[in-house]
Amino acid sequence: MLEFGEALRFAFLTVLTGVIGALFIFSTRNTPARESNSDALAFLLLFWLIMPILFALPYAVSQVTPGFATAYFEAVSAVTTTGASTLSADDLPKTLLLWRSLLQWFGGVSAATFAVVILAALNLSGTGVHRSRLFTLRTGQLFERLIGIGRVVLAVYFGLSGLCFLGLIITGTPVFDAVCLSLTSVSTGGLTPRDGPMAAYMGPASAMVLAVFCLAGAFSVAVLWDMVRKRGWRNQLRLIRNIEHRGVIFIAGGLLLVGIFFAGPLQFSTLLPEAIFFASSAGFDYHVIGIEMLPPAILIAVALIGGSALSTTGGVKMIRMILLLQHLVTDLSRLPHPSRALPIMFRGRVIPDTAFLSIWMYFFGYTLVLSLGIAAFTAAGLNLETSVATTAASLANMGPLLSATMTGTEFSDFNVSQQMIAAAIMVLGRVEVLTVFAAVSSVFMRRG
Repeated sequence: MLEFGEALRFAFLTVLTGVIGALFIFSTRNTPARESNSDALAFLLLFWLIMPILFALPYAVSQVTPGFATAYFEAVSAVTTTGASTLSADDLPKTLLLWRSLLQWFGGVSAATFAVVILAALNLSGTGVHRSRLFTLRTGQLFERLIGIGRVVLAVYFGLSGLCFLGLIITGTPVFDAVCLSLTSVSTGGLTPRDGPMAAYMGPASAMVLAVFCLAGAFSVAVLWDMVRKRGWRNQLRLIRNIEHRGVIFIAGGLLLVGIFFAGPLQFSTLLPEAIFFASSAGFDYHVIGIEMLPPAILIAVALIGGSALSTTGGVKMIRMILLLQHLVTDLSRLPHPSRALPIMFRGRVIPDTAFLSIWMYFFGYTLVLSLGIAAFTAAGLNLETSVATTAASLANMGPLLSATMTGTEFSDFNVSQQMIAAAIMVLGRVEVLTVFAAVSSVFMRRG
């Protein structure tokens, strides 16, 4: 059925947003072109806080939410690729289902672009977890680089989404479902066009197609781009040789084995795609008997790890975990011989011990936000078990985690205050917590 009313509302909102954007460009056309790191930090934080206000307008105008606060929560969840929702997909018009799928895709492209440009520029010293061949530093030209890199990331994810759509269609997925899922797969978003397990409208072959592209969304966009622009089997093998990619695959394999232990070998065909969904932080629920059979502690730990640094996933990021494990093994090897020189090698270069300070600081900040989030949700009325699962789901940008832990509470049960707490934590998880701390500290330093 055609939805002319919804289409007209979207057309009006498109014109309104265009006018606001034009006014912003006109008012800032004479500002200095060279920006500082503090400007980049402020831009990153404001983008994830302010853009959802515009993205929430279709929800509010369509009156599918009880108020604008809930509409804002829905927009934040979609654009940060968290995939948490208070709404029933079966009750939403197709225009809104497509809208939130597009938001997830746009959020994934934005997250990867900001990681390649802004976060890489802020992390050139130390271990450089966001370094890549895509980024070349030009002092004071970060915003110019955003446009160029954004086009590259857009092209990569557009191509992957198109291939995913074709694969889903060929394997029998309905067209509209294939459109929405192809957008949310590479963005590892988690929101689906229908309620309930996907096995009701998607066969095993389609589930594996979707899993493959969710896995691609968890891989480094810089490596994916190299595969596109460079020919030869050696360059294609970089997809597997990359240590972060191998880490994601290893976690998916571990989840599969543990899942077989808890659910039984007969559930292999449903556990395989769900293990990949979970390791990639998409968290799609394919079958009623699946990854949710695992202990919640394991699921929360996996969600908090995340995927590659230059990907659409949330979490701590695989590269930080690998570096810390290497640091730990090296320190243990030094214990019998404290004076022994054991350099830490990573990607062909020696990393001094002092360089790991930034990673340890990140873990401290991440743990602090996790603890504060649990306390905030508990104060807002949730029990401790639900508070832990909700905070982890929001901070790791993996909304389906809450359902997978089977706490008995869904995001649809949340009141406005709980929704706003979750939205704030989603933004913190997407910008990476130290970015917020750095932005706040720079403000206080200027005042001082």
